[in-house]
Amino acid sequence: MIASNWVPVEDDLAELLGEQQMSCRLWPEQTEGPYRRDMPAERRDITEGRDGLPLRVALRLLDAGTGDPLVGALAEVWQADHEGHYSGFPPFQAQAGQIVTSASVPRDVVAPSETFLRGCQRTDDRGFCVFDTIYPGWYPSRTVHIHLAVEVGDHLAVTQLYFPDDLTDEVFARPPYAGRPPRDTTNATDSIFVDGGERTVLQLVGDAVDGLTGVLCLGVEQNARSRI
Repeated sequence: MIASNWVPVEDDLAELLGEQQMSCRLWPEQTEGPYRRDMPAERRDITEGRDGLPLRVALRLLDAGTGDPLVGALAEVWQADHEGHYSGFPPFQAQAGQIVTSASVPRDVVAPSETFLRGCQRTDDRGFCVFDTIYPGWYPSRTVHIHLAVEVGDHLAVTQLYFPDDLTDEVFARPPYAGRPPRDTTNATDSIFVDGGERTVLQLVGDAVDGLTGVLCLGVEQNARSRI
């Protein structure tokens, strides 16, 4: 059953998502990482006023075995702000060559009242869900990404959403991203992207000035195993 605060998907997004059905990609299981927290608020707009390029992320989730929509599935996203910070956690300064992982980063929440750029939504009867957010910033040892998890049956499937490097360079050349040092990791050099990340690069329309819309159709295996 779909929750009462479910928001209908706009016609333009539904059309874009419908076009993706024929090229729906198999969900690649990727690490959850160190910055996931207890289940966030069920909401579409997760920005909470954070500065950055407006971004809509529209997803279509299907059963990889049958091709049927995943109806009422709870999809959760979390990401960094334009400075590379996750709500609730202190900034982490990686040492040279250190990769940000669940083992290398302290997972203590120091600001529990912070909830920006976290949220969840239930898919509608077509398997659609949408999040209003901002283009993520970078942090050491990782390419730009958004974490995505969905409850499927009795397990949690986890992956990450990515962006074309040339588009990221264009976005990061403009404020508020331009005031930071150059990022140290791209898709080509990211240790996590290499394991299926090409399948979750968002299909984007719009521009780096007024905002972007990213869409993706993913087929989720019912017996997939999440990796922490």
